[in-house]
Amino acid sequence: MTANRRHYAFARHALVTAFGVVGARSGSRVLVPDFICRDLLASFAFADVRPVFYAIDDDLQVKRGDTLPSADAMIVVNYFGFAADLTRVTSMLPRPMPIIEDNAHGWLSADADGAPLGSRTAAGITSVRKTIRVPDGAYVECRDNANLESCGVHPELSPRDEPLALGYRVRRAVATIDARSRLPLMAGSRSAIRLVRTLSGRTAVHEDPRDERVLPEHRAIHRESLAMMARVDRPAEVRRRRELFAKCSAAAVELGINSPTPRLSRFTSPQGFPYFGDAGDQAAFVRRVYRERLGEIITWPSLPTHTTLPLHSRLRTLRLVNFLA
Repeated sequence: MTANRRHYAFARHALVTAFGVVGARSGSRVLVPDFICRDLLASFAFADVRPVFYAIDDDLQVKRGDTLPSADAMIVVNYFGFAADLTRVTSMLPRPMPIIEDNAHGWLSADADGAPLGSRTAAGITSVRKTIRVPDGAYVECRDNANLESCGVHPELSPRDEPLALGYRVRRAVATIDARSRLPLMAGSRSAIRLVRTLSGRTAVHEDPRDERVLPEHRAIHRESLAMMARVDRPAEVRRRRELFAKCSAAAVELGINSPTPRLSRFTSPQGFPYFGDAGDQAAFVRRVYRERLGEIITWPSLPTHTTLPLHSRLRTLRLVNFLA
């Protein structure tokens, strides 16, 4: 652990700390993209911070030509491990304000200059479990350690040593079998869960409006998560992801599939291959992905109830070939 980091089980708790680091208090206005997962808003509710949405374009960057509203702070997102253009962002701000870098998808990734994502602004949050299959794990990183120590919220707890949860052990076992066989068990299990929930009339997975208001229990990161993070061969993992991206990209071009991020910069470690679901031979692309074992196709995000993202936005069709290790 480093002096300017604080570890948590979940990135949503890391975001609460980041609010404290940048001085966002009860009643503060914080800019947040309109293309975002609803879970993030639970951190806003906990901190009594007001979200003010701003527009994201089809290239996953802040929309050009817009003047961003005045606020006390801003969140920018490195979608799927691709660096947010901070120069583009700051040029559109009405006045300077502290920025929180949401790097939930970008562990191991860096910008075109080689700066690690999540370390480029006043505070950054990273969710390691979105990149590797760990029991839990996220952290907030702060440029000024004094700010981190004085923000007064969510202290870092000693790592947990309790037995790993059954759900995690089952998911990891299924993923291991999936990787070593020709059976897409992980995708099949997700489909089965969705079907059961639909037939029973229950809310779909990741579609519970309470996720916008209620944080999970504040817990320490598991010691096994820290050990797994330390064991990762980082250059090899980045190389694996870039090779998978190249294969997905080639298939997409062949089948007329469009991606908001068709090219990798030198230091990008992609969470996966994002693509739009409104053009090209979608069925053939899905078959190719699973036949060639390129990853698991997921949808992201579950949008907030009151997002300002237009109903006609292509981003609403976005899918991801997830390279989760």
